[in-house]
Parts: sequence; C-alpha cells; structure tokens
Amino acid sequence: MQITKEHIKMLDIIIKISIDNASRAFSKAIKHGALIELARTELVDVSEITEEMNNDFREMAGAMLQLNGALKGKLLFMIPFDGALVLQDYYMCSPQGTSTEFNEYTEATVQEIGNILASSIGNSLASDFGSTVLPTPPQIICDFAGTIFSSLILEEGMIQDKILLIEAKFKIYHSEIDSYFFLLLDIDTMEELLSKLEQSTRGT
Repeated sequence: MQITKEHIKMLDIIIKISIDNASRAFSKAIKHGALIELARTELVDVSEITEEMNNDFREMAGAMLQLNGALKGKLLFMIPFDGALVLQDYYMCSPQGTSTEFNEYTEATVQEIGNILASSIGNSLASDFGSTVLPTPPQIICDFAGTIFSSLILEEGMIQDKILLIEAKFKIYHSEIDSYFFLLLDIDTMEELLSKLEQSTRGT
C-alpha cells in the first residue's frame, strides 16, 4: 500500500490523542503538572534518519518494546542522559539537580516512561482494530543515539525503507526535554491500520 500524505495526517491525529493520554498518565506518575508536546509525526527514509541519528553525538537512554496483540511492531523511545536525570528527580520527588549520575533508578524512570508511551500510543492505534495492544517489558539500552537506533533497524532486518518518527518534548515547570519515538509496525499491520482509517474517514 502506498502511504500518502492523507494517511500521515490521520496517523498524526491518532498520535496527538495518544500523546495527550500519555501526558495525563505521566503527570499522575510524577505527581506534577506535565505536558508531553508533539513536535512532529513524519514517515522518514531509513537511510536519512540513520544519518541524522549518527550525527547526534549525545549519550542516550533508550527503551525498546515489542508490541503484540492486534498491533504488531516495535516502539523505541530515546532521551538524552541529562533529560533522563531531570525526569528521575521528578519521579523520586527530589529537588532538581539531585540526580547527577545515570544509575538503576534512572533506568527505571526511562523504563516507566517507555511503558506509558507504548500503552498510550499502542492502545490508541489498536482501538481501530477493536482490540488492545500488549507491550513487552522495555529493554533499556544506553549508548549514543546512532548506535541505539541501528540496533532497532538491525534487529528487525528492515525490509521497509520508511519508519514512523515521532518527536516530542517533555515540559515540566521550567524544564523542556527533547525526546525521540520510533514506531516500527510490520507491513501487514500498517496496511490493515491504514485501510481501517480510510474506511472510518469515508464513514464520517
């Protein structure tokens, strides 16, 4: 199936709803008002985004999850180390600046955010199948952005040349933290999802 600009617009609406749901769950988890703001949803060329990630020399923490059930695929969430430490302090209800080293508590924070995002995004997409998505426990990877991204691509043996990129910002008080999401759906799942989205659009 040819993925068109209209398909991306439909996906963008669903992702925005998902991010809003994730914001509420995230705020509840850290007991602070917080906003996860969607920056862009874009179907990007794998070779181009690989080059972009290789040129991002920040150390990152990544949470990779397998999506099972009606919606099959993988989700990768990446956040820079310094941003993960900021979020850790919120999760631990500690004054900002308390966390200075990446440790098992930071990994647990990234893991929890990965769970929240996978559940929110996965279930919003899977609702079009009249079902739910079952994410596996996140696999935490700490490395440079390019290395983490390459592990996703190599693990899947990528036969597609496109991948869905979601960029978002975490906003909490005066903190603003960039992050990346990559959603890699298998071809059959993507085609069925887009077909159902087209049908629902025609019915409105």
